[in-house]
Amino acid sequence: MRIGMVISGGDVTGINNFIFQIARLAQAEMVLFNGGIPGLLENRHQEVSQRDLVDYAIAAIPVIQSGRTQRKLVRSEYETIARQLKSLRIDVLIMAGGDGSLQFLHILSEFGVNCFGVGMTIDNDVSGSDYTIGFSTACEQVLKEVAKLRNTGRALTGRVFMVELLGGYCGELTLQSAIKSNADFALIPEYQIAAQELAARITQRLSEQNSVIILCSEGYTREYSPGFQGAIDTLIKQLEPLIGVRIRKTIIGYGLRNGEPTCEEIFQGTIMASEVVRCIQSGMRNKAVIINGSNKPIPIDLMSIKKRLVDTEGAHYKLARQLNIL
Repeated sequence: MRIGMVISGGDVTGINNFIFQIARLAQAEMVLFNGGIPGLLENRHQEVSQRDLVDYAIAAIPVIQSGRTQRKLVRSEYETIARQLKSLRIDVLIMAGGDGSLQFLHILSEFGVNCFGVGMTIDNDVSGSDYTIGFSTACEQVLKEVAKLRNTGRALTGRVFMVELLGGYCGELTLQSAIKSNADFALIPEYQIAAQELAARITQRLSEQNSVIILCSEGYTREYSPGFQGAIDTLIKQLEPLIGVRIRKTIIGYGLRNGEPTCEEIFQGTIMASEVVRCIQSGMRNKAVIINGSNKPIPIDLMSIKKRLVDTEGAHYKLARQLNIL
């Protein structure tokens, strides 16, 4: 069997392991397409050996290049991709990416290509899935940053730190990172806190501990559009006069996309890969694989994939409210 692999959108740590597990479990020859959907159209492919995949499996350096496009392909371009895949003797094409990327797969499948998709985004904003490749490692990067700031706040007491994270219109990364790193507050687009109320809570918390650490989603202030950074600048201008303390800011940004993959990252990617291979070997076609809250992989129709926001009835949201993070 020959399997084509392409990733689309923001790159993440953990995709190397997923590719390795697909190759190992399916005993397949892997053909990688570099550059996302544009690279697929331009047929920028390379074959990768099992020997190399083993070595790169848990490494942070990517074995495949991603890419983005805002342009919707036309029918002739889908036909070109299908023809090129057939000439390369590709039996299955697997794409990892966000909701827009997986919608592309649904259309491509109508041209006779057997397509499978998995969620790959540090935003963890794919509907129906509790986990996407890259999310766990991104949370780990936030934990490391919060730990450093907390140490600084112990040596230099009375500090208020605000950290802006990626996440787009979804606050899942900020919410779960705040819980997992013991940050003091999570500012997410799905739950707005009035400036006066937030200032009072910061002042109260600062009277009880050496420092206050606030995680802020880049989409919190509603200024966000792709590529925007600076939501915390708006917030700092509002909050500093109210609390009377200078707020130190950090924007982690694209560093969240990389780092040594966590054990959970490896495990979740392996679960996804095992289900994709099971589906392929059982004769299924054109599915996306999601992971539910019980770590169970589930195949669903490609057309069902959509973007999601934080579930305000979900366990993480309720725990954050209980911890007074929101």
